[in-house]
Amino acid sequence: MAPFLNKKYFPSNSSDEGQNLENALNSILAQDCKGDFFSMLAHYQRVLADNNQKHVWPDIHGKLETLFKCGKAEVLNGPMIGIPVSIRDSDYFKNIGETGANQRSIIANIEWMATAWNATYADTGLWMGKTFEPVSREVVVEKTDNHSQMVNAFDSETTRIGRNYFREPPDPNIIQAIGLPALTQLWHLKDRPMNPAAEGFDGQLLPENLAKEKAIPYSKTGGYFLCNPSQSVVPEMNGKAVYQLNYRWPELKPSYPMTRLIDEIVRIDDGIYLGQLVFATRHYSLGSITLPNDEVMSIGENYPERGFWEKLKRLVGMGQEDDAQYYGYQNNGFFLMVDPDYAKAFYADNAFSQLRPRKGEIGFHELGYDQPVTAADFRKPAVAAEHNKQWPEISDWAVDWKQNPGLARKFTTFILEASPLGEQDDFVEDTRMDGESILQMLQRISHEISVQSNPQDQLKHFEKLNALFRRGVAPTVKNGLFQGSGEKGYNCRLDSKETNNWYGEPAHTTGFDYYHGATLNLHCGFAETFMPDMHDRYEDAGLFPSSLANILDNHSLPNLLNMTWHTIGKFIFPWAGKSFEKISGRKLSMLLDESSDLADRYPERVHELKSFLASRPHYSLVEKNKAHFWDAEGVYAQHLKRGAWDRGMSDEDKAFWEHEAATHWVDGSNIQDKRIVAADPLMRIVDMNYRVPDASLLAAAEQGPTPFVRQGYIFLGADGRESILAMNNGATKKKTVFQFHYRFPMIGGPTPIGFCLDELVEIADGLYLGQLIYSTALNVPFHSSVDPEMYKYQLFGYFLLLDNAWQHHRLAIGLDTLQ
Repeated sequence: MAPFLNKKYFPSNSSDEGQNLENALNSILAQDCKGDFFSMLAHYQRVLADNNQKHVWPDIHGKLETLFKCGKAEVLNGPMIGIPVSIRDSDYFKNIGETGANQRSIIANIEWMATAWNATYADTGLWMGKTFEPVSREVVVEKTDNHSQMVNAFDSETTRIGRNYFREPPDPNIIQAIGLPALTQLWHLKDRPMNPAAEGFDGQLLPENLAKEKAIPYSKTGGYFLCNPSQSVVPEMNGKAVYQLNYRWPELKPSYPMTRLIDEIVRIDDGIYLGQLVFATRHYSLGSITLPNDEVMSIGENYPERGFWEKLKRLVGMGQEDDAQYYGYQNNGFFLMVDPDYAKAFYADNAFSQLRPRKGEIGFHELGYDQPVTAADFRKPAVAAEHNKQWPEISDWAVDWKQNPGLARKFTTFILEASPLGEQDDFVEDTRMDGESILQMLQRISHEISVQSNPQDQLKHFEKLNALFRRGVAPTVKNGLFQGSGEKGYNCRLDSKETNNWYGEPAHTTGFDYYHGATLNLHCGFAETFMPDMHDRYEDAGLFPSSLANILDNHSLPNLLNMTWHTIGKFIFPWAGKSFEKISGRKLSMLLDESSDLADRYPERVHELKSFLASRPHYSLVEKNKAHFWDAEGVYAQHLKRGAWDRGMSDEDKAFWEHEAATHWVDGSNIQDKRIVAADPLMRIVDMNYRVPDASLLAAAEQGPTPFVRQGYIFLGADGRESILAMNNGATKKKTVFQFHYRFPMIGGPTPIGFCLDELVEIADGLYLGQLIYSTALNVPFHSSVDPEMYKYQLFGYFLLLDNAWQHHRLAIGLDTLQ
């Protein structure tokens, strides 16, 4: 057993618990470590930094917890290289009596903080470690406001004051580039001290420590803490001995979230220390503000003061001892700290080479590195094995398609029609470069749009996609089937073998087809409603010179939606595309019904709408229809007046609905990949239409390049519609599109999907370009009799639907993928 790891360092509640802990430790050392802690811990960090491996995160967290429990508490001195190993969400829904990593709530298991961290800063070295410096008793008295417990615990041999190291990420994107400047302002970071005489530091800057720091590339420092040997505040640790770092003292000037933070550290090997992030989940300060009289006021509860009710209980004799769970401390992840004497082993190729000092940084020459290194050089994500039975001769879908005549034709031939705006969109055919597929063209255009719109979110940057959409051809519905204009016109066609129930009648999924989904670019459509283009407005009015109009035009907001999706969102939201199937006249008549007696016609459906909090906007439409909120009848009222399908509808009206279903409508769903499974219980609460697809449909999906596992966020697909966006239409000709309707009351999707009405066209065989469209008049309830202009529909972005061949190609070129 490793000399610093032993079950005796954890106060087990029973001999069985102790034996289980020892067995778990021995398993880690034999199967994972194999004598190389750096390699093992680097493997753990890579898994926990990979959003594609969420399914194994709990197992790795369990192993880190075992290592921490068996680690030895020791005092730390001087600088330490550091790397976050994992970030975990606080679990505000956890039963305080439950213990163990597997007891986390459904919401906490989404791990959105970890997902966001992994997508932005995980391997950048933004945080590079800590230093532990000698501190005087006087400073401890000052920083703790003479807190008796801390002052009495002061020991010059064990008490330290510390600070954190921060570093500029390599080749930062927009999100990464704002990280260190933002922290510098919020956390009042200082420049790296270069000599012991540097001012503004509360600890003693010892020359030997500054010399050891030269193995750590960092530029800013701050985030102060006081540390002492102590007992863990995390309930699951049973009072285990740790070296504890406390950021929460107000006089340390912590900014949120450091007002909640305590770190705990143990030694697990020579020069290697494992720390756990610990956050308070209640009774904390959100920071402080300085009043005009220079008095500093805390927003929330200052540490270690107790709240009013706690003090009142003490006053009346109801409470004599501090509540051990008063702050609700929880483990929020793990980090690694390494003595700089082991720097070369830490930065080795089989360890944490992504943090190796770069050319121009301190540590580059000191450690003898000759070549610059960036994070991108170290982890090339492996390409997942693909289902490729139809094209076995293709091994590299990025280029090999050119050798297949059918695919070469498919990937380079547009499906287009004349634009409603005429010749101004004729340039579309010339947009694709030689040797480039249409999807590679879209990838290039998407990148150009991001570069242009991320700093300034303006619709003019999307004009190439706007023009392509206006030239695309709308798919149709034939015999109840979704039908494109390509060689086949579909991705797959099948009927399920399973029998389901739709409000009292047996039903089979028939004519099923599905397409993979990708997001190109997003845009905040509210800008066009609330801040119309200033340049055009002022230029048309003739009130301002063009130079001033240009200045105003250039002061638009950054494209936060687009940046968030590409850096964080796509790793969190498991959208995988859309599916289509035939819809019966009976079901269609229900979902398009806007009658005043919906609760009487469809009591079960209306009860569901009312029961699902996220579907309340749809339920409010039921109530408004009942109250005759609108003067005019709905578009389909004429064929619903005599009753619902099961409640008095005439044969003539039933024939109308069967014809509509066969010629214009499909039953649609958004599909999700396997990442959604962990959130199944939550999704069943949020989306009343969320379901597991029929087994035969799942089996078919398994044969494709990226299977889906769930369906939800249902819609009605309709062909032959005129676009609701003015930008798509000409003065004399409207753009014909395929629309996705989410807004009718009986559909019942979760907010905000009830404000959505997307449009779709086909631009190549099996490749569809979609516009993400939302109403920006959020206070105007939906009714089909209302002029669409009243809803102020605006473009919020573009997405793609792709058949299997295009999806293989997409995965190979990395368009909106998770790698």
